[in-house]
This record gives sequence, structure tokens and C-alpha cells, in this order.
Amino acid sequence: MSVNAHWILALLIFILCETVGLWFLNNELSFPKGRLEAANIAFQFSVLCFCVNIIKTPYNSAIIAHERMNFYAYTSVLEAVLKLSVAYVLYISPWDKLSVYSFLLFSVSLLLLIWYWLHCKKHFKECTYHVCWDTLLLKRMLGYSGWSMVASMMDVGVAQSAIFFFNIFFGVVANAALGIASQVNAQLIQLINNFKQAYTPQIIKAYARGDKVYFLNIIYSTSKLSYFLLLLVSVPLSLNIDFILKLWLGVVPDGTGLFVLLVVLYSLVDAYSAPLWIAVYATGKLRTHQLLMSGIKVLNIPLAYMLLKSGFEAWTILALKVILNIVCSVVCPLYMVRLINLPFWRYVKLVFVPMLIVSMFSIPIPICLGKIYVDSWMRLFVTSVAFFFIYGVCVMTIGLSHKEKGLLRDFLKIRHHKIRQ
Repeated sequence: MSVNAHWILALLIFILCETVGLWFLNNELSFPKGRLEAANIAFQFSVLCFCVNIIKTPYNSAIIAHERMNFYAYTSVLEAVLKLSVAYVLYISPWDKLSVYSFLLFSVSLLLLIWYWLHCKKHFKECTYHVCWDTLLLKRMLGYSGWSMVASMMDVGVAQSAIFFFNIFFGVVANAALGIASQVNAQLIQLINNFKQAYTPQIIKAYARGDKVYFLNIIYSTSKLSYFLLLLVSVPLSLNIDFILKLWLGVVPDGTGLFVLLVVLYSLVDAYSAPLWIAVYATGKLRTHQLLMSGIKVLNIPLAYMLLKSGFEAWTILALKVILNIVCSVVCPLYMVRLINLPFWRYVKLVFVPMLIVSMFSIPIPICLGKIYVDSWMRLFVTSVAFFFIYGVCVMTIGLSHKEKGLLRDFLKIRHHKIRQ
């Protein structure tokens, strides 16, 4: 029934995209002269890619439920190889680059779907599909996932509205800068998502067996660790973003560096908020939380439109997203006091305070050192080494509790022993 539901959802989205979406693409958006046909081809493959990823969801969920994290390691390598192959084929291709790129990305998504399906079919006996229909079960599933879908659709709507507004008010150059920033951020988010897949089952199982102490402790720890993990790569990237973008692209669209900084800030907020969202899913009581968070995030759309109509610059739209996401990150734990009896001030003490102190101590010195050098390899090296050293000291002395440091030491000992073997 889960497979049935996701196929139906994919079909509905496909119909919506091929009607309203296609009309909007051809009538409201602007493209360079002669590129409308390529844009339509890219749109078609993007829709198909999105539908394939929806269909893959039940198999992805089965793997998470069984905690097969080694599968994700293998799959990440496979995906990296496939995307590297895409880059090479794109380089040697004599055909239109955008059309070839969109087709190849769709092909990668389709291959990954087959890969997930084969793995689940081989290892999990419940993942053998049989034609059936159970309306009662579908209603129960939709009662749970429907509210989750509301939040997901809101996130997609806010993200896509920014793209549309950039295109309408500033044209393709600003949209290109936003696209590059989103590509950079997507790689950072992948890092956090891989970590999230490891702790999600633990949070859900702890709640299911009624172990409230472990349930709350894992929320505190994973909130901090998610933030620290993303901060580790975000700061050196942000301090040298103009140099890195120039190395990567050669010609960098105006505003790209600032856009990257803002989307990274947005993701840092998401990183430490994610465990609380998972805790909400563990309770199964989604309606109030999803309406509350979606109600705050949907303000992005009218407020962004008002700002742009008033003549504000493009970066203010991303700054608005960051501000509203921070508001969500404060409202969410306040609501969790009611939902799971979260000790709010203990949460602040164990999560917010260590994150704030580590950030305040580890970032300023690399910023000052960065002002000594112009954008160069030397600046990248000096700022990164300085940050890693100060960050490591701060995390080990302030950021982690005694128990968390013990778990980290045990983990490193196990890894060292395995490497020696």
C-alpha cells in the first residue's frame, strides 16, 4: 500500500507539472533567446526525476527501518561514480549541454531506484510487491504521512517561489547565482542527511519503548553533533567562498558568494533543528506541529513578494528565509514542551549554549586571519588550519559532555582497531 500510495502521488504530481507547471514555464518565466526548447526538455526530465525519487521512498524507508547504514556508504560511492560519469559525458557530448545533463541526471535517478529495489527485494522479505488495495490502511497511512507531506510541500513551495521571484524580478543571471548556491548547499545537506539516517531510528525506537531519558539525551546530543558536523565544513567554505567559486566556475555570477553564505546559514539552523522534527514524527502527532511550522514558513512567499515589489535586493529574500527558519527553531522546542515534556531550559543549556560558545570562539580568529591575505591558496590553508584547531579544542572542551567525549573516544578506538586489522 505504501508503494501504491507513492505511485499515485507521483502520478498526481506528474499531471500537475504537465498542466499548470508547463503553462507557467512557457508563459511566465524568462529565458535567453533560443533556449526555450532546451528549458522544456530539462523541465520534462526534472519532472520524471522527481517522480522517480517519490517512487523510491518506500524502499529508502525500509532500509532506514532496518538500519542498513553500510548500504548508504556503498550507494554514496556508486552515486558519486555515476555523477562523475555524467560530468565526463557532458564534457565530450556534441549535443545541447542542458538537455544532455537533464537526461543523464534522470538516468542516474532511475538506476538508483532499480538499485534500491533490488537490494530491498533481496534482503527484506516484506519488500516483495503484491497487487492489493486496503482503503483502511491507506487512510491510516495518509493520516500520518499527509501532515508530513504538507510540511514537505511547503518547503518545496518556498524554495521554488524564491526561484520564480528571482527569475521574474532579476532575470536569469540572479537565478544562475541562486542555482550555484543551491548546488553548494546540496552537498553540505547530503552530509547532514547521512548523519540523520543514522540517528533517526534510534530516536523513534527510544520513544516507542518509552525510554524517555535516552530519548531526550539522544535529541540533545544529535542536535549538537549535527550542527558541529555542518559547521566543520561550512566555515572554511564560507571564509573562502569567492576563491573556491572562481576555481570551480571561472566566471562567477554576481552575488553568488553572498547567496552561498545565506543558504549555508539556513542549513545550519536546519541541522540542529532536525532531531526535534524526528521526535515529532516518533510521537505520530503531526498536525499541530506541521501547521505551526508551515504557517511560519509560508510567510516567506508574501513577505518576499512585498520586499521585491518595494525594490529590495535579491539577497534579502534569502535573509528572510534564514530569519523565519530561526523563528521556527525557537518555536519548535517551545511546542515540544507540551508534546513530549521537553525541559526547555535544559534543552537551551545542553544544545544552544554549547553551539553558541563554540561558534563565538572558533570563528572570529579565522575571519581576522582571512583579512591578511587576498583570495588565494594561502588564505584557504591558513584560515582552515586555524579554524580546525580552535574548533577542535572548543568542541572537545566545551561542546561535548563527558559522556559524549567517552563515546567519541570509544568510536575512534574501534575504528583504529579495525584499520590495523
